[in-house]
Amino acid sequence: MKGAILDFSIQTNTGIISGDDQHRYSFTGIEWKASKPPTVGDRVDFTIDDSGHALQIYTTSGQNNALHNISKQLDQISDPNKHEEQFNPIDWFLKCLKNYANFTGRARRKEFWFYVLIQFVILIIAQIIDSILHLKMVIYSITALALFIPSIAVGVRRLHDINRSGWWYLIAFIPIIGAIFLIIWWATETKQENNQWGNPAK
Repeated sequence: MKGAILDFSIQTNTGIISGDDQHRYSFTGIEWKASKPPTVGDRVDFTIDDSGHALQIYTTSGQNNALHNISKQLDQISDPNKHEEQFNPIDWFLKCLKNYANFTGRARRKEFWFYVLIQFVILIIAQIIDSILHLKMVIYSITALALFIPSIAVGVRRLHDINRSGWWYLIAFIPIIGAIFLIIWWATETKQENNQWGNPAK
């Protein structure tokens, strides 16, 4: 069976594979046979046991090009083997970038809020550069557009972590009230039980 890595947590040493047969398969790190840790977007070849868990997982040459190349570059900035308890704000931000368009799995509060913090700082810097160069929000707009998808993705994964569907994100379209509900949910502690999106994020 072939597929791609959808999610992997170093902390729990578990992940999810999206099979080419449109089914999802959970796996543990002990079944990972490559020298580097699993990365979202990695193309893999694996077998399945009777319970639907992926076994004997090997990477294949047909890895998701763009996302894989980006992830490799980010790995040079942040050590991919570092345990999440050792992450600094930049590590959490880069984790979200590696999960650029990953709307599955779960994200703990640190992952979400540190991403929001670093994104805010980057957008402020972009505004300052625009002001200095008199570019009328050009740099800011490009930066905001580049960070838009991972922002939505980590917000959805944060909702999953408190056992809510990512579709609740649409409540943001309700003025004021929607934003208040989302902030409260995003600030809620991890639900310490498995759900349809995977194991607890912490």
